[in-house]
Amino acid sequence: MAHDLYLAMYSFGIKKKNTANHQCVENNLYLSTAYPNEENKFTTGFVKDLIDLIDEKVFKNKQDTHGGILAEKSIKSESRILDLLIDGGITGIQQFIINEDGKKTELSKKKVVGLKFFARIWLPANTVTGYLFLQKYGSMSIKPLFDSIIKKIIEDKDFTLTNNRLVPTTTKERMKNFLKYSTIRDIVIVSKKSSHETGEIDAATVSIKLKKITFSNKKTIDKNIIGKALKNHGFTLGDRHYDIRATYKQEVDGYKEEKTFALDGTDETINFVPNIIIPKFAIDENNYPIFSQMQNFVDEEIKQIKKEAKL
Repeated sequence: MAHDLYLAMYSFGIKKKNTANHQCVENNLYLSTAYPNEENKFTTGFVKDLIDLIDEKVFKNKQDTHGGILAEKSIKSESRILDLLIDGGITGIQQFIINEDGKKTELSKKKVVGLKFFARIWLPANTVTGYLFLQKYGSMSIKPLFDSIIKKIIEDKDFTLTNNRLVPTTTKERMKNFLKYSTIRDIVIVSKKSSHETGEIDAATVSIKLKKITFSNKKTIDKNIIGKALKNHGFTLGDRHYDIRATYKQEVDGYKEEKTFALDGTDETINFVPNIIIPKFAIDENNYPIFSQMQNFVDEEIKQIKKEAKL
């Protein structure tokens, strides 16, 4: 398998245009308001609008950087789930194909150079949160395409996204597992600007990076622990304010991941979004997602979301 495939999760809220971000409407209310004449408001309303955008023709985002066309779909109306397989990728730049002998074939900037991407949109009932699950290849994603797709559908009905965006998210279980199986690679201590700093008035903040230092097995590092580590190297924290960032690293089945986030010295779960690596059983010989297996894989993520939300 040449490339790792990942699953990204995003959440979003829907509100009426020209209202405050905290005034989200429930998904039920959105569907009933947007599609008052449809009996099945999800399938013949929301889903139909989305499919009409990408079926039999290429849909491009407003920035003309990504495009895609529908390859396969599956609808679970009772659960308000739409699964898609999109042939999509980047567009809007001069691209070319290089043959094995080194010869290049230029492609028009209007063409979309694409791969197959799995996506699921879920609009659960009795909640103000919607979800997008989107498979990607490493950092290669068609999220900008779905930004435009979702915005267009709801804005045509006089709604918009809260904060005007899809928010990266994950489950608490994945956060905990990442910390459980990871080790601290290094710690960075950042000193805030102070009138006692040397140099110009606008001198940059001071940072100290500690590598290969054992911090027991603690997953949350407070300033007392940092102070002891620094003392052994001839430094002291003093009375100034410091921000502490830690880089955690884990390796599972040959897959390595690093995440850096701020530490506040509490024992509470730290909010960050680790990648979700897609298992090999869900990837075919062409390194593409297998539609049915991806559906099963995302079903498990939804079960965990429901468990944590007590739905």
